[in-house]
Amino acid sequence: MIAVGVDTHKHEHLARAIDGLGQVLGALTITTSLRGYGELVGWLRTLGEGVVVGIEGAGSYGAGLCEYLLAEGFDVVEVERPRREDRRRGKSDEIDALLAAKKVLAADGLSTPRAGGTRQALAALLIAQRSCISERTRLVNQLQSLHTTAPVALRERIGPGNGRKLAARLVKMRARTDAHQSERLIFTVLRDLARRAQELAAQADAYKHELTELISSLDATLLDEYGVGPISAAKLLVCDPKRLKGEAAFARCNGTAPKPASSGQTIRHRLSRGGDRQANNALHTIARIRGRHNEQTRAYLDRRISEGKTPREAMRALKRHISRSLYRRLITIPLT
Repeated sequence: MIAVGVDTHKHEHLARAIDGLGQVLGALTITTSLRGYGELVGWLRTLGEGVVVGIEGAGSYGAGLCEYLLAEGFDVVEVERPRREDRRRGKSDEIDALLAAKKVLAADGLSTPRAGGTRQALAALLIAQRSCISERTRLVNQLQSLHTTAPVALRERIGPGNGRKLAARLVKMRARTDAHQSERLIFTVLRDLARRAQELAAQADAYKHELTELISSLDATLLDEYGVGPISAAKLLVCDPKRLKGEAAFARCNGTAPKPASSGQTIRHRLSRGGDRQANNALHTIARIRGRHNEQTRAYLDRRISEGKTPREAMRALKRHISRSLYRRLITIPLT
């Protein structure tokens, strides 16, 4: 086996290769371009067979290189970033690349890189949709704040209501020519904020529709699962469960695996604060919907509470159960 460690950066990547005994075979610095990737592939093929490439940051700066090497048929793994005890020898690109190669050789802290293609498209749509919602919320908050401090005559003309009602009302209104200049300017700002908020809401709905179409093309029945909407389904698919060893690893990944919190004669578990928080949020949303509207889920929660668990502990058990059942569905969905 020949282990190659790659320390990734925005403009350059540094690769170092070692053999099975840990002897350094060579090093290469490339640019983050197709030409640089091709140069690295040519160098890797001169090393012989059995080359395994470990990339630090395969989901960020090394994403392009990871995709290129996988397309060329190389074995690629993701290497976790150096821990504090690994920094005792100092910090440099050469040291980090060599450390990554040694971790590949020792099979220490390795993971399978997340898939590209459809998964990347889902991730991009989620980011765009979430950005629209966050920006719309910020604009609506500004709209409500300005409405509260607006002149009394303007405030009474617009009327009361929450941000959504104010925005819907403002986009249909016109400025009064006989109003004071300051009042006209404040009204113009309020109407502009309302229009931008509605445009962002429409854009978020368009992204949600795109997510629905893409997920339906992958699995026509996934959205038929109780409580599973396009946003939650996309968050779980972006986690890429197929790369994990099993449903227990998926539970660790999404933060639903129970963590011991026992003391003395009290035996209990608590929620995990680690893992992919977006996937955890998706499972929490599904659990809340089922807990409120599904009779079987409601009966399950009542039974766990009657056994002595707190409502929070019962919800944790429910999320773990949902994670287990959805894992079997998610690993059958092909992500191109």
